[in-house]
Amino acid sequence: MKGISVSGTGTAAGAPDLAFISLGVEVMARSVAEARDAAASNATAVLSALRSQGLEAADLTTTALSIHPEYDHREGRRLRGYRVTNGVEVKVRSVETVGDVIDAAVAAGGDTTVVHGVHFAHEDSEHLGASARDAAWEDAMGKAAQLASLSGVTLGQVVSITEQTHGPPIGLVRSMSREAAPAAPVEPGLLGVTVTIEVQFAID
Repeated sequence: MKGISVSGTGTAAGAPDLAFISLGVEVMARSVAEARDAAASNATAVLSALRSQGLEAADLTTTALSIHPEYDHREGRRLRGYRVTNGVEVKVRSVETVGDVIDAAVAAGGDTTVVHGVHFAHEDSEHLGASARDAAWEDAMGKAAQLASLSGVTLGQVVSITEQTHGPPIGLVRSMSREAAPAAPVEPGLLGVTVTIEVQFAID
């Protein structure tokens, strides 16, 4: 079938309303029992501090729990001790409080605290997708109309449409060690949704 095929792209952006923080505690000790007990105690303190920031149980998800030996290989294979890691993902619904949440966790966990990163998201990105789709359609229609005019044909009905949506990118990824300074600065920025459509028009 003769026709005109074009692609259109549209993007819409908005401020995120959710943040996800990956953090936890990491303890190294001579024995498994010592490392486990210290990690459990510090993890409990961190969770308590997070709840004091208004977070609920549903906002806290354990993502890592590991115990493994560590060896010094400089002179043979000498056991250095055992490392215990307890990680949690924290869902923060008020993005302006992310820095306070991180600071509370670091204060509670002390030198055993590890903050792996932060990323932002939209709880409902459908409205951004709709706006991006409108923009993609306008882009495709403009291209098709121009091509029809240049070639001296009349643009007919739409024959087919396909769509590709690229979700919001990660707004911010931070990696911070247990020595992170207090009052951690966090900027969420804007997150965008991009829609690309392929449209085929009949021609008269």
